Amino acid sequence: MADTTKAATHDCGFGADHHHHGPADESARPEPARLSAEGQAALTAAAEALGLIIRLHDREPDAALVRGLKEVEAPALFAAILAGEDGQTAAAALAEALDALPDDPAEADMDLVAAAWAEVHITHGLRASPNGSVWMTVESLERQEPMFAVRDWYEHYGLSTPDWRRRSDDNIVHELQFVQHLLGQGTQVAAVDAGRFMDLHVLPWVPEWGRRVAARAAEPLIAASGLLTATYLEGLRELIAQVSGVRRGPVAPLPQAQAVTPDEPERFIPGVAESW
Repeated sequence: MADTTKAATHDCGFGADHHHHGPADESARPEPARLSAEGQAALTAAAEALGLIIRLHDREPDAALVRGLKEVEAPALFAAILAGEDGQTAAAALAEALDALPDDPAEADMDLVAAAWAEVHITHGLRASPNGSVWMTVESLERQEPMFAVRDWYEHYGLSTPDWRRRSDDNIVHELQFVQHLLGQGTQVAAVDAGRFMDLHVLPWVPEWGRRVAARAAEPLIAASGLLTATYLEGLRELIAQVSGVRRGPVAPLPQAQAVTPDEPERFIPGVAESW
């Protein structure tokens, strides 16, 4: 995600109609209120853990990633962060997946993992699109209104994606990168916006997406990444509410068509949906 701060300001056209659907309007605050040192430290640690999840989805897992996850003892890290049975199950799934791979994997060891990753993020072989518009529109189409709503948020913070035609603005990677960016700002406004953005654009679909990946992926590391994502985001949202002092809002519901028939194949329209 590119920083375009020089070309964008916080006064970027968010009027009254956007106040409850977009970023908080802090234009009247010359100096946004800073979070407490303790609160910011908690969000910084959460953002670092989120970075591990982002890497699992951003590109094919490779030997360097496996070595890194083992070196930082990622399963133990998430086991300590995630409360409850679901969190412990997700951390255990990651531990089992890493234990099944050599400490220094060869390229051949990673071939099946890479293929399973591609089924999620490139070929859509699992019928679990990593793009929000597919989940948040009745027609299940790519690059629809939800993507442009997400883009408004990015532009408000002076950010843009490298190439929305190759990876949609509402792709899980970009959305989580944006949350990570907000968590690092150190202000209450940004923390509140991180929570609001999650309620409107991340939590409506990503947890279900993660559970679907966990249930369908053939490779344990890819399945674990889906389960870990679904579980971690719920805990992260609670932390944001605690640190910001602003209670969670309602999570935007998925369209009825998605709720009833989530396995419906995505319609392909040239120029709208991805072709591969």
